[in-house]
Amino acid sequence: MQQQLSWDFGYSNNLFSKEIGSSKFFEAIERELPPVFTRQQAAKTIGGIISAKSFSNLDALRQGPSVKVRIKGKIGYEKESFMQWLKARMCAW
Repeated sequence: MQQQLSWDFGYSNNLFSKEIGSSKFFEAIERELPPVFTRQQAAKTIGGIISAKSFSNLDALRQGPSVKVRIKGKIGYEKESFMQWLKARMCAW
């Protein structure tokens, strides 16, 4: 059974709401992530803005999250490192 993400930022159909990038925004993402998760889960949790393949490419360029775990060919990210990376990459429009 898949878990439904329960974010309520009051977007009112406005993608560039002032809530994007706020502490409330990052707290919601952090609540949804387990301590270690795959690139696919990372992509899903941030709404597909960055794909699992793009995470792979960023890792190859050493531009992805700094703490990674490899188990049988799967790459996992550590939550704290991922959140620091995501906050550093976010830009306000």
